[in-house]
Amino acid sequence: MKRLVLSELSWPEFNRYKDGIELAIIPTGSHEQHGPNLTFAADTDRAYEMSKLLAERLCPKVLVCPPVNYGISYHHMKFSGTITLRIETFISVIMDIAWSLEQHGIKKILMVNAHGGNRYALGVAITKLKYELGIDASWIGSGTDLSSDLLAQKNLSKITGHACEGEVSQSMHIAPWLVKKDDLSKGKLKDSLYKKREWWGEIPWSFDDITENGALGDATIASKELGKEMTDLILKRLESFVREYFLKEK
Repeated sequence: MKRLVLSELSWPEFNRYKDGIELAIIPTGSHEQHGPNLTFAADTDRAYEMSKLLAERLCPKVLVCPPVNYGISYHHMKFSGTITLRIETFISVIMDIAWSLEQHGIKKILMVNAHGGNRYALGVAITKLKYELGIDASWIGSGTDLSSDLLAQKNLSKITGHACEGEVSQSMHIAPWLVKKDDLSKGKLKDSLYKKREWWGEIPWSFDDITENGALGDATIASKELGKEMTDLILKRLESFVREYFLKEK
């Protein structure tokens, strides 16, 4: 078996492997606009594809669950087609999935996340999982957040992070079906204070106040080569985290 992906297995196959599974991965994403550059599934598919690549490195100890393909996207709702969950709903979905996995003997869970809007809800979810259900849980990013030092070495836009050259490059490499190659556009930023005051506290920005076309950065300079470089580094860091924290390997 090359990798353990729950949606690719029958229940007898899962039953055959379950005693050796030490960790379940739940990819978390969103259904939200990514400017003209990427489809609504960008976050979900990137999280899922990264999770499957990670599972190949850690087979048969790691199982990848179906992704949570809706997230916390209030800040993108002014762009048509975006769908958001309430924070309480999102947390409940994570809790229910984790409870189900625990019934099958899996008590370690990692959320591999590709959507910034999910971060704080995931923090609440992993706390509840640990102290209410006794499940060892964590969440970690899977994109530009885990490769920010690499991206800082490149000649990229000053404000990036959504439908930018980083996300589009990663998509070109691991999920090319997401990329609208004929429509790649630079973000049309408005004159807002977004990321101009790095020392400010957290603010629930609405993206229509930040960008006219829903994008940041400059997707026209994205490349598959940069995407591969990002992916290799991210996978190395994801694997190291899982082996050291969850699998207790030196």
